[in-house]
Amino acid sequence: MPEITARWALPLLVAGQGQKDITHNEALVAIDALMHASVRSRVLATPPLDAEVGACWLVPAGAVGEWLGKTDSIACWTAGGWRFFALPEGGAVRVEDEFLTIRLQNGNWILEAPRNYPVDPVLEPQGGATIDTEARVAITMILDRMRQLGLLSS
Repeated sequence: MPEITARWALPLLVAGQGQKDITHNEALVAIDALMHASVRSRVLATPPLDAEVGACWLVPAGAVGEWLGKTDSIACWTAGGWRFFALPEGGAVRVEDEFLTIRLQNGNWILEAPRNYPVDPVLEPQGGATIDTEARVAITMILDRMRQLGLLSS
């Protein structure tokens, strides 16, 4: 069995190994898939037939076809076919179709709480030598809607 890294299970080169390029390239494919991991979806149970090289999915329970038995793996389509990777405990993955991030904790995927950075509130327009009332109303409406959507703090 080849030597692997402790955290990401990346293949290591060993002294006297033949075809080192294969081991090295496999490690690069894994790094490409796992660094800032992002998947298209976590609910698709059938491997897509038209996947683009580099596209990844989180395999759900009940997956079929080539994903059968790969639950909770990140399935990535590569030029050589499907590759499956396991995130280590605490690993996070962005789920593109849900616009959220989940983290692996105690073998379960947990929704990662959004980070709330302290932000100074955006104020409505004030002052100025020439006052354009219509523009101020429009800007205030935009700011109000952004606050409703949670994009700005009150």
